[in-house]
Amino acid sequence: MTRYAAFLRGINVGGKKIIKMAELREAVESLGFRNVRTILASGNLLFDAPETNPSILT
Repeated sequence: MTRYAAFLRGINVGGKKIIKMAELREAVESLGFRNVRTILASGNLLFDAPETNPSILT
C-alpha cells in the first residue's frame, strides 16, 4: 500500500459546504481506501491505497 495525502479546497470554510469529518472518512473508505485519517476539520486527508500511480486516483 502507498500512503497519500489529499488537500481538498473549500471544505468547512465560512460556514458553507460543511461536512463532518466522520462522514468524509466514511465516504473515502467506501471508495476502497484504507487507514483514512482527517486532519483537523480542514477536509485534508491521509489514506492508504493499493494503487502506486497517483494519476489513477484522481
